[in-house]
Amino acid sequence: MWLNNSRGLFTLTMLSVILFVIYFTAICLLLDSLHSEQQSSWWIRITSYSPDGVYYFGPFDSWDEAESKQTEYIETIKYEGAAAIISQIKQCQPQQLPVYQDNLYAY
Repeated sequence: MWLNNSRGLFTLTMLSVILFVIYFTAICLLLDSLHSEQQSSWWIRITSYSPDGVYYFGPFDSWDEAESKQTEYIETIKYEGAAAIISQIKQCQPQQLPVYQDNLYAY
């Protein structure tokens, strides 16, 4: 009788551990998926030093798409009087404003 109860307790404990591992793995995969979605967009980051400013344009689905628009956005900022411009294309989720989305200001 004692052996049967011990084996049942052991089985229940192992089942609990397995369920916890499955639950923990599912949560980790979900969080990783959410993080990957945020990092998957491409953005153009343009920094000007006269006047000082940082501008983000995007999001874009690919680096090539961002590159095809980069010159247009640089010219727009130059037209508004900015000089000493540095431009980067990068995968990120900008936290800094202003962020421009296809010529629309997003504040």
